[in-house]
Amino acid sequence: MTAQENVEQTINRLEKEWSRLCLVLDSHERALVGAYLGFLRHVAQTCIESGWRVWFRQNRWTHWGEGGFGSLSILSPGREAEPHTALPSEIRFLRDVPDDRELGEEITVATLDRIAYQPDPWSPT
Repeated sequence: MTAQENVEQTINRLEKEWSRLCLVLDSHERALVGAYLGFLRHVAQTCIESGWRVWFRQNRWTHWGEGGFGSLSILSPGREAEPHTALPSEIRFLRDVPDDRELGEEITVATLDRIAYQPDPWSPT
C-alpha cells in the first residue's frame, strides 16, 4: 500500500466513524432540546396560570449551545424589583413591559406549543 492509499483509507475510516458519532450526538441533542423546551413550557404555563403575562422569543441566530433556545420574558405582578432567581438566564422576569425591546410572541395556555426551537439550517441532519 502506498502512502497516498494509506492516507485515503485512514481518512475514509475516520469520516465513517464521524458519521456514526453524528447520529449519536444528534439523538442526544434532540433529547436535551426536548427536555429544556418542556421546562420552558412548564415555566410559561405555571406563570400564565398565576395570571402573569409571558412572551417567548425564539433563538434565531446561533446554535442552541452557543446562544440558548430562545428567551421567556415574564411580567411578574407588583412593582418591586425584578426577582433574582436561580433559573436559566433565558428566563427573565420583568416589572414593566419595555418599549425599547422586542419580547417576542405573547404566549397563552393555548399557544404553549409555540415555545419551540428550529435547528440551524446549516447543521447536518
